[in-house]
Amino acid sequence: MFGWLKKNRKINTFNEEFVKNPHRDNWYQANSYYPLPFALVTTVDENGKTNIGPHSFTMPYGVISDYSLVLITRHNSNTAINLTRTKKCALHFIEYDKKHLKTVVGLGYPGQTTEEKMAHQDFTFIDSPTEGRASGDGIHPPLIKEAIQVYECTLDESVNFHYNEASSTRHFIIKLENILLKESWHKNINNDNPMMPNLPISYGFRDGKDFWFTQHGKPFSIPTPTDRGPKSAAVIYTANRMDDDVKFTDEACEKLTGVPRVFLKTALNGIIKKAKQEGVTLVDEAFVDRINSERNKK
Repeated sequence: MFGWLKKNRKINTFNEEFVKNPHRDNWYQANSYYPLPFALVTTVDENGKTNIGPHSFTMPYGVISDYSLVLITRHNSNTAINLTRTKKCALHFIEYDKKHLKTVVGLGYPGQTTEEKMAHQDFTFIDSPTEGRASGDGIHPPLIKEAIQVYECTLDESVNFHYNEASSTRHFIIKLENILLKESWHKNINNDNPMMPNLPISYGFRDGKDFWFTQHGKPFSIPTPTDRGPKSAAVIYTANRMDDDVKFTDEACEKLTGVPRVFLKTALNGIIKKAKQEGVTLVDEAFVDRINSERNKK
């Protein structure tokens, strides 16, 4: 059925008609194409053993200040049972490696106990560098050394996200407590390096027998349009991602629309430095006016 995937990366369907496909359970993989990333979720069972569960249904939920993710899993999965008990989990992202992907498929086989499925895995466990999250306490899971990125999370029990209590799935909101990156990728993302990790993509379980994966080609960038929308929008976006402690009002950003793009970050860094010196956490229009006035006097 999928032989064409190996031979033809592109099928020209421009002049073809759309044809309705009937609904089936697990529609995203049974009768459609829905490429997904996945995370290896570690939790601790009632015997203190670490469980790894591969999960594709994880995605950002709270992205501004209240950082969290959605995690959807079978109601009787080891991940669901352990997370309900300990309230702790860690989501791991590995780079493309066929050997590891074979292990991932084995870890996703339903109906096995933690002991049964972990007997066939070859990942390496290490302690978290986060204070208070060392493994061995029966609550906090270790980290997978082969991962390049980890999200350390805690179950948010204040949110009732079970929209269908009779469902065979569980829907969790998990608070994002820590983002951990291997050193090279930490330097990469914090120095505006355009290099991206080769994270595998899953096409799910198909033909009743196989899990399908792929790797992407070299990532590329497309510049955002500079002639659309208010000019302040681009400044607002950049300014409020420069520093965790100092933010900018919309009016302050409007004052900076005349700064050439190539010099914008330099100007913002100068304002942020001045704000921190004065204990200012919200840069407003008056603050920018004062800095400009002081600069003009020099």
